[in-house]
Amino acid sequence: LAYMAWREGLCINSNYWISFADDPNAYGLETAPEVLLPHDPQYNRGSVWESRSYGEFQLRRAVRYVQKALDYKEMIHEGRLPIERTKSGPLCMDQYLRIFGMTRIPRPGCDELRQDEKTLSSRTIVVLAEDQIYSVDVYDDAGHRKPDGDLEDDLRAIVTDVVERRRTGNMDPAVSVLTAGHRDRWATAFARLEKQPANKATLTAIQDSLFAVSLDTTFSDPQGSINANQQSMKCHGTRPGHNRWYDKCASFIFDRNGASGYLGEHSPCDALIPAYMIEYVSKLVATEHIKASEVSKHTRNYQAQAKRLRFVDIDSTVRSLIREAEMEVEKTVRDSISRQVRFENYGSNWIKRVAKVGPDAYAQLALQLTYYRVHKCFVSVYETASTRQFLHGRTETVRSLSSESADFMQVMCDRASTSADKYEALVRASKKHQQLVRDASSGNGIDRHILGLRMAYHRLDPLPGESPMSAEEKEAIEGFFNDPILAKSTRFQLSTSGLFPAYYLTHTGFGCVVADKGYGINYIIEPTRIKFGTEGKTAKAGNGTDVDLFEATLRQTLLELKLICEQSNQPSAADLARL
Repeated sequence: LAYMAWREGLCINSNYWISFADDPNAYGLETAPEVLLPHDPQYNRGSVWESRSYGEFQLRRAVRYVQKALDYKEMIHEGRLPIERTKSGPLCMDQYLRIFGMTRIPRPGCDELRQDEKTLSSRTIVVLAEDQIYSVDVYDDAGHRKPDGDLEDDLRAIVTDVVERRRTGNMDPAVSVLTAGHRDRWATAFARLEKQPANKATLTAIQDSLFAVSLDTTFSDPQGSINANQQSMKCHGTRPGHNRWYDKCASFIFDRNGASGYLGEHSPCDALIPAYMIEYVSKLVATEHIKASEVSKHTRNYQAQAKRLRFVDIDSTVRSLIREAEMEVEKTVRDSISRQVRFENYGSNWIKRVAKVGPDAYAQLALQLTYYRVHKCFVSVYETASTRQFLHGRTETVRSLSSESADFMQVMCDRASTSADKYEALVRASKKHQQLVRDASSGNGIDRHILGLRMAYHRLDPLPGESPMSAEEKEAIEGFFNDPILAKSTRFQLSTSGLFPAYYLTHTGFGCVVADKGYGINYIIEPTRIKFGTEGKTAKAGNGTDVDLFEATLRQTLLELKLICEQSNQPSAADLARL
């Protein structure tokens, strides 16, 4: 409900984005007209270029991902996906059922989700190319999976059709950009589109599909540039909000050179769940290098069967709403800065064996100390805790800022503190953080409880025989919900979430919750490195947000903590060599 009732646009504000590892054997690549060299300050950030073309490798890699995603979907629905467990016991697997065949539908005031027997048993995906939309059967009439070669022919037919339509000026309006913008605007346009039978059929076909695939004509330079790739995945690199259907729970994206990623709609399931699927799929794709000399398996005499989904007779009101959405999303993207901080000096192995604290607590304290050093103040910190040990459990808030973590930050910034003082403060704060995580995960957090009380107060009528609330009771309740301390404590200027060690996900990101000096940070702690995906606003839009300074300070903080821990615990040279 919190997602459904929020009316801001999905692009950056709500949807999360993930970039996948590149294939080192990619072929037939487009090259930039102005190549960035390592000495160029822009080199590490990368650039996104427009090619106005599609690549053979791009289409073939897209098909590999489609096939592996369908493998995973079949594992879920046939009950072959192993039940996940922690020390506390088995975890609820319900969210896995909500990845495929799930679509958000815009409605005035509060959106809806659609997933039913028809969408779960769907045989189609939708493919977007230059905002033109096509339906592709991935199973034949007998329910058998189509071979790679047939799907490659379908995608080839789509891009050929799009290029010809671009040449002749026969393109449908970019309705898809409406899905990126304000939800009430999209709800207004959606209601008007539904009145036209052909347009309603297109909207229904999109909802009926298992997931979306976006084929882009952009590419990144230098090749493999993580920061440029993720810019493309989150919002399209050169035309913000275009060629994406933000309402689909699952969307796979492939640029001109085959760089790939994922865009997830957050409301049906938490990002952690599709991330497991994506890591599984990406690992399998990575082991099957696509060779130019390889011929994919085809059905004999196969004829491409992609069906174009039309938006026709678009009235002036909807066209005006499309233009408004374009301007809104362009500003959203212009105000946003996101970076991938890849820290290669150590990872969880060193943290556990030398620092001797929990890796997640260590990362959280490093982030809090970084924020304190950049902005000279304490702020409310959000970390996601999973409550999947309960049936249909989603998340609870770990309020990571504690008296112990505040003490740690102050000790670290006190020149009179010794390394021993700093290490002891780190250990105390880490133990406190681990307790906060355990409390939140076991249902002893407060934020979901407060949300439930708030929803009950605003939405529930009195029970039969129950007297309505008196004015005094209402005043007391509203006084609680409007308490300035409660409001300040839930203004999470540092919003964070950690994933499992994921080797095939090169970047993960989501938008900050608070624009004013706010950061949205997803992190992956691997045995020998840590990857941080950081999003914040420009200095002007974020009233002093500084993503670049945050990155530099975070690297410095992690190196300083390493020195402190090694001075305190004095690992042998042999021990360090093994890490």
